[in-house]
Amino acid sequence: MRRNSIGICVLLLGLLLGTASSARADALAITSVSVNVQIVPTSGTIVFSLPEFSPGTTAFAFAENGFGDESRDESESLTRSEASANVTFASATAVSDFTNLSFNANSNVMLSGCLCSAESVGQTFLLENFMIAGGTGLVNVNFSALLLTMQTLITDQSSLFAASTTLIGLHVSDVRSFSFDDNLRIGPDDAAAAEIERRISEILTLEFNKEYSLLIIVSGNSRAAQNEIPEPATVVLLVSGLGFMTGFVRKRMAKQ
Repeated sequence: MRRNSIGICVLLLGLLLGTASSARADALAITSVSVNVQIVPTSGTIVFSLPEFSPGTTAFAFAENGFGDESRDESESLTRSEASANVTFASATAVSDFTNLSFNANSNVMLSGCLCSAESVGQTFLLENFMIAGGTGLVNVNFSALLLTMQTLITDQSSLFAASTTLIGLHVSDVRSFSFDDNLRIGPDDAAAAEIERRISEILTLEFNKEYSLLIIVSGNSRAAQNEIPEPATVVLLVSGLGFMTGFVRKRMAKQ
């Protein structure tokens, strides 16, 4: 009988420990940013020229996790740059396209069943000089940008946090700057999502045949962290179960 009691206890203990080990945490952070820019003068023609010490377009991607793994990629080009980075639990991509004046930055963090954290960043840069040719005096120039951002955050009760940041900036030298940023952050056992589609448009008065610089920055950042711990209900079950088995064995032994 004593062997049977011990066997039953071992079986119950294995079941309880199996239940506890199956309770894993999950955290998700996804960030996506895209921008399309148009520059239209009311008269004349826009002429671009590369700054003396600039590659024109730059794409940067970075990903790291709490285990010490890190990946980064950066590319530069006159017309189009692409970059991508990937490690366990995190990835990022970026594309800077001067020909179409389009820019994309994406970052993702997906944690599951670990005591860990991760972060990823996708960024694009454009730096070009330009002037409006074909006239004299002043000219109105319409700068417009179609922005699309998507952010998704999900955590369970064992997660620490998940966060997402988007950043869009457009700067015309000594004239005007446009910027847009959005930050989302959640704690344990929560969810949040945001999708923004917005057109920014403004008319700037510039001088014909004067050189200006145009700087465009687009960035998406994702971060998350979590603990791999049994759920509270599982901890209670485990402790009470061990107490029950201890009492059960003592009673059996007392009767023998």
